[in-house]
Amino acid sequence: MNTYIALVKREILDGKNGYIRVPAILAAITIALVVLSATGLGELNLVEDFDRHEIENIGDALAMAKEREGAELPAAVTVGYWMLSVLTWMAFPFVIFFSLLGSLYEERRDRSILFWKSMPVDDWQEVLVKLFTTVLIAPLIFLAVTIAAQLIIAFFLSIVVLFQGGPVMSLWPLGLMISSWFSAIGHYVIWALWALPALAWVLFVSAYASRLPFMWAILVPVVIIAAEGMFFETYEVARWIAIQLGAWQDFAFQGVHPNIDGPRDVLGLVFGRAQWEAFTYSVTSGRFWFGLVVAAGFVFGAIELRKRAT
Repeated sequence: MNTYIALVKREILDGKNGYIRVPAILAAITIALVVLSATGLGELNLVEDFDRHEIENIGDALAMAKEREGAELPAAVTVGYWMLSVLTWMAFPFVIFFSLLGSLYEERRDRSILFWKSMPVDDWQEVLVKLFTTVLIAPLIFLAVTIAAQLIIAFFLSIVVLFQGGPVMSLWPLGLMISSWFSAIGHYVIWALWALPALAWVLFVSAYASRLPFMWAILVPVVIIAAEGMFFETYEVARWIAIQLGAWQDFAFQGVHPNIDGPRDVLGLVFGRAQWEAFTYSVTSGRFWFGLVVAAGFVFGAIELRKRAT
């Protein structure tokens, strides 16, 4: 166990720019934008057409929202915090892709693989830890940064609203916030398992390519798709890749007919019913299990290539 912990720590330190600094910087930018927006909204002077109530600041807006839609306000605040996290998560796919792409390529390029091969660690352990760290540990770090940013934003807005005389506790729907954090982990795990063939392919390319791994990772699927379209006039490979990367949700949620009547319904759908529909569809889908077999093949290939690397 100590060996695996040490390997994971090494991977995190090697990839700290993508795993830690990128989400931290983007979260800091988001917080700064919130601070600038809040300080610039001292006098909104927004007028409601139906009753001519003036909203002069955030506290007034929050108080009016609590008065009119008290039951919906906690869900609305929680959804708002997640919307403010979008900037941080926009970088996540790129971090995952380039981390996997360089994981086995960089150690061959700089010849550090000779040193790591002298360590009492098997090749399969190295490869699996690199995949595990990128696919599972990295998103947990992103989520931790997201949670910290949401709490900082909530704390700052609480101070602002306190001075403006608004309902401060409305900014702290902790029950919904915590449940949404755990639900986000669950949905990501399902997505990651579906996308595992593509992620394992990038890892395989990292172990194989002697030069230009990016070109290998992108051009090979493109050439295969183009050849299929040219000779067979079908696009099953492209369709399969699209399904694995997220289009599976179109099939998983076909039976979901949401009745959206406010933020509470949105939150319940995204972090509730949709979670269960995604899980049940996945475990009963042949595409899902076939994808895991393909991913296992790519991972096995990456291990074998690393064994032969010098």
